[in-house]
Amino acid sequence: WVLPMSDARKLVIFDDNAPLYTGLLQDALETKWHVETGPNSTAWLHERIADADAAIGLRLPSELLSSAAKLKLLLFPGAGFIHRDPMELPAGCQHTNVYEHEIPISEYVFLALLTLVSGQAESRDAFRRGEWLGNGRIGGEPRRELFGGTLGLIGFGHIGHEVARRAVAFGLLVQAIRSRPDSAGSNGAGVRILGGPENLSQLLTTSDFVVVACPLTPETHGMLTSERLRLLKPHAVLVNVARAEIIEEAALFEALRDRWFAAAALDVWYRYPSQSGERLHGSRYPFHELPNVLATPHSSAWTEPMIARRARQMAANLDRFARGEPLDRVVLTGAWRSPCGSPV
Repeated sequence: WVLPMSDARKLVIFDDNAPLYTGLLQDALETKWHVETGPNSTAWLHERIADADAAIGLRLPSELLSSAAKLKLLLFPGAGFIHRDPMELPAGCQHTNVYEHEIPISEYVFLALLTLVSGQAESRDAFRRGEWLGNGRIGGEPRRELFGGTLGLIGFGHIGHEVARRAVAFGLLVQAIRSRPDSAGSNGAGVRILGGPENLSQLLTTSDFVVVACPLTPETHGMLTSERLRLLKPHAVLVNVARAEIIEEAALFEALRDRWFAAAALDVWYRYPSQSGERLHGSRYPFHELPNVLATPHSSAWTEPMIARRARQMAANLDRFARGEPLDRVVLTGAWRSPCGSPV
């Protein structure tokens, strides 16, 4: 699907995951675009960025700033973004991102809670050895239930809302804090809004299950300190699907190793592999060895339907751009200009 350059704007996709969504994106586009796709490679991009109107990728290499003369839109194909300084993008280039990950992440939250609370993973492994762990007929230890517990949400955006919707089916009471609460009290979804960050201690001390679902910002970085982790109930279960750095690394390991609270599910980490195939645990501490930790490799959101939804969302923003309409989810606008003072 390639249109003559004279009839279409040019989109360059420099994302190693492009084969998963390029066809879906092209099918969803309503405006004319000439699309070129390739690897996340500076050398490849150098040959194609000069006349591009828009691009999809994780990060525009700084050495290509002077070459990206026409670039006015950089779409990040995920919920985060790497560029945070306007000087990292050409002047006037709008940087957008997408979400659509809240559905699989909210499903993961309940997979994690049920796994850790029910003990069925341990029972399954024991049964393979012929042991009847958790069977009441032979004196097995009874397990807990989610029903009737209180679920506390740190953050109440897209993920928080989807988690809250599913919590109702499990008979959970839901309370949340958010960065800019309109007011305390119950919202339309039946969630009790405790207030803003100043109510974090109240949420930790009164919740049986705590889900970290807020963005990583200067205010939330290291927010869950050793002192605050000690506020959790002894039977509490913590789930982090936001960013690892919201919780102090050493304090979290100590808390789980010494069982200040019962268990945790961790899908976000303090370090990541730099390339495919690299073997690496997500922390300098051996969280993966702790029996009360469900450790997963930041995989909770990575589903085919999520990728398809993101492709449609990016296509909609490209259509808005082509029509001269305001863009959705603009996180940054570039300000870099060439040394001579004229815009690139």
